[in-house]
Amino acid sequence: MVPVAGGQEISIGSPFVLSSDTIRISQLRFYLSEITYLNGDDTVWQEPQAYRLLSLADSNSLNFLSYLPDEFDFDAIRFNLGVDSLSSSTGAHTGPLDPANGMYWAWHTGYVNLKMEGVCSSCPPPKREFEFHIGGFQSPFNAERVITLPTNQKDIVVFFDVGRVAYAALSMKQYAIMTPGAKAMHLADEASKSFHLK
Repeated sequence: MVPVAGGQEISIGSPFVLSSDTIRISQLRFYLSEITYLNGDDTVWQEPQAYRLLSLADSNSLNFLSYLPDEFDFDAIRFNLGVDSLSSSTGAHTGPLDPANGMYWAWHTGYVNLKMEGVCSSCPPPKREFEFHIGGFQSPFNAERVITLPTNQKDIVVFFDVGRVAYAALSMKQYAIMTPGAKAMHLADEASKSFHLK
C-alpha cells in the first residue's frame, strides 16, 4: 500500500499542497479486512488474517498483499475498508482489534475504520488542526466499505489517495468528524473511491 497525495508518495509530517492548502498528516491508520483474490465470481484465495491495521507510521503494516504462485489466476482483488458490524457489535477484541491500538470507541459505536489527523493551512487558527475519525456500524450509518480493484498484474501495488479524503472534508469546511453520521458516511464513500492500482 502506497499512500499518496497529488500523485506523490507521502509520509508522516511531510508537507504536500492540495488546492493551494499545505497539509501535513500526523496520523493515518485504517482497517482492511477480508482481502480476497478473485477470478470472475470465484474466490481464488482469501487472506487468513481477518483484520489488518495499516499505519502510515509503520511501513511494515502497509505490505498487506500476499504473494501468490504463478498457477493462481486472478483478475481482481477485493477487500473491506473497516470493521464489519458483527465484530463491532460484539465488543472489544484482541490482536489488530485490541482497544489498546486506539481504534475502538465503545460498544454502541464500535471501531474507528479510518483515522486521519494533521494540520492544514486553511484550518482555523491557532492550531490549524483537523481530525477525521470515521466509523459506525449501525444502520443507516455503517461506515464499512467494500473495494474491488480489477487487475491482470501479478505484482500488485495498491495506492491510497489520502489527498482525496482530506479534500472531501476540508472543501466542506469540516475540520473535526469524530462520530458516526452523514458526514462520516460521505468521507467513507470518498475513502472507498481513493484506492487504485498502479
